[in-house]
Amino acid sequence: MKGKFVMLTLGLFWGLAFSACSGSNEGVLITIPSQEDDECCSLIEESETQSFLSKLIEVTQLSQSIGDYTIKVYSSHAELTVGYNDLYFAVEKNVSGRHVKDIEFSELLPLMTMNMSGMAMQHSTPIAGGFEQVVTSPIYHTWISLLMASDEENGDTWELSYRYKVKDFSGVKNHLQFSVKASPAGQTILKSFKYGDTTYYLSLASVESLEVGDNVIKAYVSKQSADKKTPYALADQEFTIDIYPTMPDMGNHTSPNNEPLTLQNDGSYQGKLNLTMTGIWDIHLHVKDTSGKTVAGGELLSDLYWTVSI
Repeated sequence: MKGKFVMLTLGLFWGLAFSACSGSNEGVLITIPSQEDDECCSLIEESETQSFLSKLIEVTQLSQSIGDYTIKVYSSHAELTVGYNDLYFAVEKNVSGRHVKDIEFSELLPLMTMNMSGMAMQHSTPIAGGFEQVVTSPIYHTWISLLMASDEENGDTWELSYRYKVKDFSGVKNHLQFSVKASPAGQTILKSFKYGDTTYYLSLASVESLEVGDNVIKAYVSKQSADKKTPYALADQEFTIDIYPTMPDMGNHTSPNNEPLTLQNDGSYQGKLNLTMTGIWDIHLHVKDTSGKTVAGGELLSDLYWTVSI
């Protein structure tokens, strides 16, 4: 039965090939990828992977060829913006376009070079603690929270380096330059505060999913490294962050039933935000330590706040 299926498939293939050659495509080599490839996903896994990635946009500045493979990087937008950005890494086999299973990524290093009156100054930015596999697919997720927009004309540029492993081959991609746009109008999702001698960053994640009504929101608290060129890891201190949403265009009216952001096992802070109508919202923040002492911001109209638009 299997032999008959193969012969039928080959017959159809050669029929199509000769039909194509009878026209203007004569001499074109037609290749059909193998149904079996130990390096790649099964056809079902491949379909699920492509379905997931179809909802994202490739960041072509960060995608790179490595011999017989191509590392592709995806996000919600073709260009990254100031504040929180999800990044998804996958590897395609060039000959077939299918996704490779045995891959790893590590040591993400974003670095900005700023032109300060002719002098180059460098700093990094907040990042996730590492890469995590998206369910059982050959896709790895991380995030990066970018401090400021790039300005190539002025010499203010961003670059990204990372380590990869594809099967038994490993290497490093260094100094991949990429553009960073300013936050969209009506949005400020990255704020900082000082606690002692240290600067901390508050990154609000996934603002695209906010809607009228109750929202579970996620944020990250990162601690600036002593060496500013080293990526800023998640803070090792624990905080509680009270939230007070107000609408500045509507007399700063607020909304009920909000819940503080508290530390989760995955290192994120999660809480509940209730938005009663569309428009611009300021989410005022009151950061407290484990004893309840104010660290930054304050109640109601504090000067520490994110701004979102729904």
